[in-house]
Amino acid sequence: MRKFLATLLFSFFFILDGYSYSWDKLEDPKDKSYLFSENSSILQNGKTVSASKGRGQKFEIGIRFWDDIGIDFCLNLAKNRVHFTGTFGNRFNLSVYYDWIFNIENTNGLALYVGAGGKISFGDPTDFGIGANLGIQYAFDIPLSIGFDWRPTWWLTHGSNFSSGDYAFMARFRF
Repeated sequence: MRKFLATLLFSFFFILDGYSYSWDKLEDPKDKSYLFSENSSILQNGKTVSASKGRGQKFEIGIRFWDDIGIDFCLNLAKNRVHFTGTFGNRFNLSVYYDWIFNIENTNGLALYVGAGGKISFGDPTDFGIGANLGIQYAFDIPLSIGFDWRPTWWLTHGSNFSSGDYAFMARFRF
């Protein structure tokens, strides 16, 4: 399992690095507004870069599952999103992340995302942490998105430790 996660993480940063390189070739590298409009595309060095399907929907709601199961909710903003999750397992956890979304060239629906945020774990004792959200998702032609993410967390209370085991699959309907 660790080899799988290491391969996924390496692939994530390799693709992200290559995608960032392609942004440098745009006439105005600061203007990336075309990335998240519903039907936009731009011709760049003979390749078409287009927005992911489903970016026109404002909300996404579904489930997140692996070791724990929970409710996954996304509020899509103009270019990025706010990602909320409540999971049930040994303890009840609430988390919120601000995600930056990067569409992958010529894949029409596949996107990577990187986020930062916080987490509260309720129980005896209640813990607070900060963390990252690294994931990949695919938006189908129907209003359904599926994905996989990893959320390493640095717990700031009761011993201040690092947890790297929060990863899960998710399926969300877009509204």
